[in-house]
Amino acid sequence: MPGIETERLLLVPFSLQMVEAALDRDSETWHMLSIRPHDEWPGEDIEGVLPLLARALEKDPTRAEWGRLIIHANIRTIIGDIGFQEPPNDNGTVEMGYSIVPAYRKRGYATEAGRAIIAWAFSRPEVKRVIANCLQDNQASIRVLEKLGMKRMGVEASMLQWEIGRNSRSNL
Repeated sequence: MPGIETERLLLVPFSLQMVEAALDRDSETWHMLSIRPHDEWPGEDIEGVLPLLARALEKDPTRAEWGRLIIHANIRTIIGDIGFQEPPNDNGTVEMGYSIVPAYRKRGYATEAGRAIIAWAFSRPEVKRVIANCLQDNQASIRVLEKLGMKRMGVEASMLQWEIGRNSRSNL
């Protein structure tokens, strides 16, 4: 599965081998892959999901393309992760999530990666809509989702709900 390249980033499919390396803190595997995780990665957002992701990839390795590592291209360092919780549902909807390690925040990496992964998703004919959620007080994520052209659709509990449809991608 090919990666997605942007001006500064590589979005590489999160394979089972990579998930296991993250779980085991296996520096040898990362060295073999010619990348290294930043000291702050994996963060708590993805760390709790890694065992579930490993089980899902064991059952279906093709799911790797729906989750990506965000690698800073110049220094070959993992600075975050981005992707979709599941492949598209029957309505063609995917839910996006992302995180950037604190040392690399507020530099546009989340927006750059978000634009690329949404464009990739909409290149797939089965994807009609991308949704996302963020905490009401997470101003940084709110700004990223706005820059991605996503529209605020509502609030559930303390989470803002966002969406962008295939035909409303003018900002990408």
